Amino acid sequence: MTGQRFDLKNSQSEAVRRHRAWPGISVEHVIPAQGDRFAYQWQSDLHFCAIHDILLKDGGIRAGGGREEKRKDLRGLLTYVPAGAEVEGWSELTQRQNSYSAIYFNPGELHEELDQRFPDDWDVRLYFRDPELSACLHRFTRLLEQGDGADDLYAETLGLMTVLTLHKNQIDQPARKPALPRRALARVVEYVEANLANPISLEDLAAQAGLSRFHFNRAFKAETGESPYQYVLRQRIESARVLLAERRLSVEQIAAAVGFRDSSYFQKAFKARTGMNPSDFAKQSR
Repeated sequence: MTGQRFDLKNSQSEAVRRHRAWPGISVEHVIPAQGDRFAYQWQSDLHFCAIHDILLKDGGIRAGGGREEKRKDLRGLLTYVPAGAEVEGWSELTQRQNSYSAIYFNPGELHEELDQRFPDDWDVRLYFRDPELSACLHRFTRLLEQGDGADDLYAETLGLMTVLTLHKNQIDQPARKPALPRRALARVVEYVEANLANPISLEDLAAQAGLSRFHFNRAFKAETGESPYQYVLRQRIESARVLLAERRLSVEQIAAAVGFRDSSYFQKAFKARTGMNPSDFAKQSR
């Protein structure tokens, strides 16, 4: 198998890449140089799906021994290449900011977590539309733009949901009602309380419950009415409210104390939850 990311061969300029990875899943946002010309060939043991914001001056793509697809306006279109399949092509970009966002995932690592729901005969799909899948990949674009401030718990959850969305029409096993025993839920709650100042991943929480990430995510929401990400975010904000009312720490110190790696992201999240920015909340709490 060839490389583990979609490389642009013979490119005239280095593309700007933002990349993050979590267990079994990685995502990237790629911005080639305006007007760049390059070739590509992809075959891997990873599944690949991308959403394009690309307008070509010229180009073509071919899957396996199929005919060449010569479409030029790729804006809003998706491409999916399953593990083992091969695509090759070339592109000459227009003079605008073109980009694409892609998710790569390992079916071997996710097979058990997703209840062995992967079909064996996945097909290459070139330039198709799917509003739900597009929305997932657009969320990843915004998440990558946050840099190190991106929330791992949210990202892992989004990654699993993206994979399920991609293949929802090929999943034929009936879903079992998820179950989260009270003791397991209590361990999760205690873990969150003890680790609010630290990064908390979906894998961390699932391990406390003794479940896969996918089953834990479903079971937790069924039991509590909110996703693990929503629950952890709510706990972080509630703890921040207490610290702001005490007026002993700065906004930046409080952001770090409740687990936000980026102060500006903390302020946006706090205002979205409370309707006030942290500084105004602290003043009101005098």
